[in-house]
Amino acid sequence: MAHNINAYIGRQAAWHKLGTVTGKYQTTEELLSDPAFAYDVFKSQLRDGLGRPVNAWGTFRWNHADKPHAPENTVFLGPVGENYTVIPHRRGFDLIDGLMKGAPKARYETAGVLGQGEKVWALADLGLGFTVGESDEHNSYLLFATGHDGSLSAITKMTTTRVVCQNTLNVALGEKSATFRVRHTSGAAARIDAAENLLGSIRMENLKMADRLNWLASRKVTRESMEQVLNRLFPIAEGKKSSKQRDTLVDSVLALYEINDNNAFPEQRGTAFNLLNAITNHVDHSKATPESAMFGSGDVLKTLALRTITDASSLMVSI
Repeated sequence: MAHNINAYIGRQAAWHKLGTVTGKYQTTEELLSDPAFAYDVFKSQLRDGLGRPVNAWGTFRWNHADKPHAPENTVFLGPVGENYTVIPHRRGFDLIDGLMKGAPKARYETAGVLGQGEKVWALADLGLGFTVGESDEHNSYLLFATGHDGSLSAITKMTTTRVVCQNTLNVALGEKSATFRVRHTSGAAARIDAAENLLGSIRMENLKMADRLNWLASRKVTRESMEQVLNRLFPIAEGKKSSKQRDTLVDSVLALYEINDNNAFPEQRGTAFNLLNAITNHVDHSKATPESAMFGSGDVLKTLALRTITDASSLMVSI
């Protein structure tokens, strides 16, 4: 029996407006007892139309309420390699539990299942929030996500959410100290055990992010720096003219930059931090799917924006 389970549960609809408000934090056991997570994933050799095994493998979802592995009660999730190892989402939640032991204020915030169960993620509030300027509050979260269809490694990384607009930004994506990625292979379990040593690095990266965002809030964007950032993020092919699609993207970012989050923080107007928020706002609240903003091209664009704006800050004026 197939189940379409684009499901989200959590204390707040905090991340990309996903989640069902429950009024309380979730424990690991509460998360796993929710029907959205009540399934297992197994790998099996694929078969042709006559039922004969072929040289290909795939992953399948089996719901706890159904008879084990009966064909009519399984859902094909995706093709995988012969060496692919399934990482149960319980294992990922156990990883978060291990990290949260060293952070007494940490709690689950929200969690979700995408599609038929191809991807599972959980977000934990680390209790490590910070402010940009005097009152622009940011919350810091630990994200665990894994793909059961071969499309996503098991990852653990830190992400921040700006309270006023719910814009999200993954911290130090690509820096080994803040992102832990585990391929679905035979050594995955040992790698996940090692991830529990990440908490010290996560705290350090949180402090670095706070410093970086406050630095950007102190830099005034110049015309030269604006052009450098937009040309890097939305490049024009050599010898080509700007396309209508590119012009639309740039216009969207510039409009958000001018709006300045409805002037919630007037002191940030015209700053590099305001430009960064215009781009994250465009990704998180435009036509991009939550999946793209979380793991895909939207996530990549936001990360590139942070690096590019930081690099261009030398062309900006100190406030």
